[in-house]
Amino acid sequence: MVIRFLGVMLVAAITVGVSVPVAFGEEAAKKIKLFILSGQSNMVGYGDSTQLPERLRKGNDRVLMFEDGKWQPLRPFKETNDRMKERQGMMEFSFGPEIAFGDEMAKAWPDETIGIVKQAIGATGILAWHPDWSKEQADRTNDGSKGPLFKALMAKVREGCESTDCEIMALVWMQGGADMKEDSLGKEYLSNLKALVEGVRRETGVPDLPLILGSYRPGGMPDDLTGIDPSNYPDLKRPGALYVLQAQYEAQKELAPAKMVPLRDLETHPRNVHFNTAGQLELGKLFAKAYLELVKEEAGKP
Repeated sequence: MVIRFLGVMLVAAITVGVSVPVAFGEEAAKKIKLFILSGQSNMVGYGDSTQLPERLRKGNDRVLMFEDGKWQPLRPFKETNDRMKERQGMMEFSFGPEIAFGDEMAKAWPDETIGIVKQAIGATGILAWHPDWSKEQADRTNDGSKGPLFKALMAKVREGCESTDCEIMALVWMQGGADMKEDSLGKEYLSNLKALVEGVRRETGVPDLPLILGSYRPGGMPDDLTGIDPSNYPDLKRPGALYVLQAQYEAQKELAPAKMVPLRDLETHPRNVHFNTAGQLELGKLFAKAYLELVKEEAGKP
């Protein structure tokens, strides 16, 4: 099979140890509709797999994830560490928005195979994903030891596309908290987000790859943050918070095609900002809805 990635033609051979999913739909060899999901802790996710219905816990052959070097049914797979088990209740495995997102996309596209490539690391600033990564810059959010995450993300996408035929559909981004700690980081957020998104578009060879990104909206804060007065939101403890949120709003224009998803009143675990099971399921649904709306909007443009 032949795929296009990084602007060059690659030949993907079916070899021992490479799992190639069954093609679904009317055509014999449809491409996987691949979505890239990345970000920090609420993309990592702390939903509790034991609270999911059986079909989402086990997954199926039409909604896939690329993990451990192979395509396999999408399901909760991240083992929960002891600290999180203690803080948030015993969990078999944890999950993020990918479970509900993949499920919603499969419902919207019943004749397609959905693929998820996810790479997320909690408490991580956007500079760790900068295409022109440097340890010095990443260490501004104490992330230098994590290495160049953009390179790792693209390597995972490339490996998934080399193992079977893919069509890359969108980048779904859930991140920003680490860049709210200082106003200097917040003021740079839009330019750093641009570098990341443009890098993904360049590396995948999809110059108009849609961007979907989540953005918190606490305390009745509006979607449009143009000219917002920080004094109206004294509960925002982090100095760079409004700069990051404003950048995420402006990204819709600056990085079109793009859609910001305002996140209001999603359920969280007690005493922290991590979405619980219900919150993660709602987050995935909101991302899927936003993507489908964006596709429809773009299709209606001349």
